[in-house]
Amino acid sequence: MKKLSLLILLLLISGPVFAERAVDIPQPADLDLVEEKRLLNAVETAQKAVRNSPDDAEVWGQLGHVYLSHRWEVPAIACYRQANTLTPDDFRWLYFLGRLTTRREPEAAVKYLNRALALNDTYAPAHLYLASALRILGKLDAAQQHLENAKTLQPDNPFSELWLGEIALAQRQMKLARTHLENALRLNPRQSEAHALMAQVALALGDKQTAKQHAQTASRPTEYSELSDPLWWDVLKAGVTAPLYAERGRRYMTEGNYAKAVAEFEVLISQTQKDVEIWFDYGIALLHTGKYKDAVAALENTLLRLHKNENVQKEKKSDEIVYLKAQVYNHLAQTYYATGRTDEAIHACQKAIQFSDSLVGKSHGGDSIQESKHFEFFANVHANLAMVYENTGQLEQAILQYQKALELLPTKPSLHQGLADAYWKKRLYVDAESHYKVVIANDAANVQAIYRFGLIFLIQELYGEAVSQFKRVIELDAAHVRAYGALGIAYQKLGDIPAAISAFETVLRLEPGNKNAMGMLKQLHEAK
Repeated sequence: MKKLSLLILLLLISGPVFAERAVDIPQPADLDLVEEKRLLNAVETAQKAVRNSPDDAEVWGQLGHVYLSHRWEVPAIACYRQANTLTPDDFRWLYFLGRLTTRREPEAAVKYLNRALALNDTYAPAHLYLASALRILGKLDAAQQHLENAKTLQPDNPFSELWLGEIALAQRQMKLARTHLENALRLNPRQSEAHALMAQVALALGDKQTAKQHAQTASRPTEYSELSDPLWWDVLKAGVTAPLYAERGRRYMTEGNYAKAVAEFEVLISQTQKDVEIWFDYGIALLHTGKYKDAVAALENTLLRLHKNENVQKEKKSDEIVYLKAQVYNHLAQTYYATGRTDEAIHACQKAIQFSDSLVGKSHGGDSIQESKHFEFFANVHANLAMVYENTGQLEQAILQYQKALELLPTKPSLHQGLADAYWKKRLYVDAESHYKVVIANDAANVQAIYRFGLIFLIQELYGEAVSQFKRVIELDAAHVRAYGALGIAYQKLGDIPAAISAFETVLRLEPGNKNAMGMLKQLHEAK
């Protein structure tokens, strides 16, 4: 009897210690319908980590990321709640809870985001989502304050201006609304919501023509500028489906991290990959990592699919296909040029330019934003071709291409710079003058342009103007030897011998042994 009682006691004591702890893991409702192995493996791995370490907030957060990146928001919320229970002072879990409940439970979102901002009030997206929840609840003054905070913290986000414009419109402050919405459209020109609001504002202000233009643009599909949200990037990194690999690859490209972009696209690339834009982006990423042979193969594969793939013809408009072909040829040209295949680079640029008539030529009654995008692209193609011609000594052809580029974008400073430099190399100094003037007007610190502008005055015997330009160069670069030398010549021509001597003495101080300066000094001292 004693032995039996002791055994029971031992079982009672040891039972809870050795019994496996049950963990209630939230499950996506349609998980049984998923067939993609990568996704199933990612879910199983994240769930296993939770079962192994149920008191670790990080593994709960990671499971939430896996769910959320694949649009399973409800179980993701449950995971973030558990992570928040385990570490209540972690900003991340409160932020994700607030972001995910903004529309479905705005009152809960306000509580989560206020708690998050009490921990870190410098995270702009948290202010934006809190403002969104407050707007839904009709608390416009509080929302406005958080939008202003977000605008201060992240001036290039278009959502602060968009929503401030919306609030001003609701309060019938039309001129203020117009100012905010104009700012929003400068940051994000193709956001339909901003155009729709601008149409209302313009109508209220009696500008029917402007209202009509914005209403027409608002009817087109919207394009969002990406909000800078590093925590959301953590979520995207957990995704394993094809769209998420593509999204990460493109995001890395916008950051200039082409090596990581290549790694993301490589997961998706195979001969069965039908998405031409994935092939295209992969080719660009390869180009920027110096893998030119692979870049050519990817870009040529893109062209093949654009020409022959029936799905592409069905899914994309003819103008979209034409524009994409032009972009492919442009990048092929860059690849060829980088590997010394100059003739092929020229041919590829010319192929890209051939498409310009069908796109740029449709300037009447079209989408002005779309047109400007085409104008800028084809201007850049002409400029790329000009650069190839210029670097191979074909200056007349280079000048012609820069002129064509400027016909499309007459105010772009870099095109004026390119044309001015080509004229300069051709010794057509008077032709270069007006273009250097544009360059300097847009960049008052462009030393090379100012120096050459001064030399043009010197050639034209406008010595006073030349002195003024060379002094500007020296203010920007006190060690510019050639500017001092040119200044000395200008002073000599003006008859100011002491000033000329001083300029050439400075040349010798900066560059001892300069024979030209020594010769000029000797000549000047003899003339005294």
